[in-house]
Amino acid sequence: MDILWGSVSWGVGCLILIVAVACSFLLGVRTGRIYERGEAARRWFRKNRTKMFRNRLRLASYQEEVERLEREKESLAIQSGEYERVQSELADYRERMERLEQEMKVIMNEKDTVDSGSDKTEMDVSKLLGKLREDPLHANLTKEEWSEIIIMTDVFFNNFLTDLRAKYGITRHEREICCLIKWNFSRKEQLAVFNNTPDALTKSKGRLKKRLGLDEKTDLDTYIRSL
Repeated sequence: MDILWGSVSWGVGCLILIVAVACSFLLGVRTGRIYERGEAARRWFRKNRTKMFRNRLRLASYQEEVERLEREKESLAIQSGEYERVQSELADYRERMERLEQEMKVIMNEKDTVDSGSDKTEMDVSKLLGKLREDPLHANLTKEEWSEIIIMTDVFFNNFLTDLRAKYGITRHEREICCLIKWNFSRKEQLAVFNNTPDALTKSKGRLKKRLGLDEKTDLDTYIRSL
């Protein structure tokens, strides 16, 4: 009986050991894949972030010119020389916008290839940020979606949020503020995202400045973007 019990105990012990080894292996594989995804994302972002930022600024300026020219065109007689000039400039700016959008599409397709090749499972952060920018009042991001933005922003910008949290103990909401600043959301857009009054946002950013040890003259947005 003792021998039988000893055999059973030994068998159970072996089974537990095998399960533990298998779990450790699977955890290691998953950790490795997450690391690979992060590395692939970092490489893509380092390569393209300056170009994408510059292109977005150019696209915004072209859009402003198109809207200005559209307003100007409405006030002109159809057969006048000024009308033809405005029409020509409009066509030129629209062509520039189309070329720029095609260039940005090529870059984003490259990102999709990187994502699919690395067994992507995380949410598309660029789409989440787009939702916030286009219709912040109705985006209604979940806590999980905000967590994804925080994680990927940290990855893309050299773990600056991890550093700030470790050194200064910044809160989750303060990390959300930092994310919007890093992605160049204007103050107006920040107010809309958080559905805040100007006074409430000023107080939140004031607390963050104090936590970071910044003086009153230091602009928080400029400081965060420099990190």
